Amino acid sequence: MTTNATPGDALHGPGLTDVRDMVMAHDAFRRALRSSASLVRAVNDGDRKRAGVLADHLELMLGLLVHHHEGEDALLWPMLLQRVPEKLAPLVHLMQSQHEAVHGMLDEVTALIPHWRANPTSAARSRLADRVEHLLVLLEEHLHDEEKHLLPVAARTVTQPEWDAVAERNLKSLPPSKAPMIFGLFMEVGAPEIIAQQLAKAPAPIRLLLRLTARPAWRRYQARVFDA
Repeated sequence: MTTNATPGDALHGPGLTDVRDMVMAHDAFRRALRSSASLVRAVNDGDRKRAGVLADHLELMLGLLVHHHEGEDALLWPMLLQRVPEKLAPLVHLMQSQHEAVHGMLDEVTALIPHWRANPTSAARSRLADRVEHLLVLLEEHLHDEEKHLLPVAARTVTQPEWDAVAERNLKSLPPSKAPMIFGLFMEVGAPEIIAQQLAKAPAPIRLLLRLTARPAWRRYQARVFDA
């Protein structure tokens, strides 16, 4: 792919919108999902308890991924198509087509999860793990292309309030009971400066709550899902 964007293009700075929170969100998905296929493969036949834990994990994270992409589909891509030079429009269309490919595979994965949860046989386990692996290949390709090619364009094209509206839409999709754990995941993968920016947007009581509960909530979740 050839665009005006290069790997060295800034994602923040004077005259640019700070889009680094998108990289943090991507890294959170990477952290949460990268080992999911191997975790599924490690579940013993008939172990419904462990299968249930991982099924819950996949359904939560894949649901958040759907909301994340829906925000881009609804707000970001149309905005960029109205503003970028004609020669960059194919880049936005590539992002849209990659979303379609990711979500086609995601639909296959989500259809298999309940069957494996209810009957964790070796055959069901293998089918699910294979589809998850394929999904993660498509997802990583998309995240890489978006970060390398699209985000530098967005930093030059979208205003900070417009960008923040996309992020706010995604944050509203978080289940309230899971918000501390998800923010703890952000704290693990995000730069301190980006974490501070995100906390500053929250009301004071929420900031205090997250500072006190986010990291412990993520550690508990991590122990249950990844370290069991």
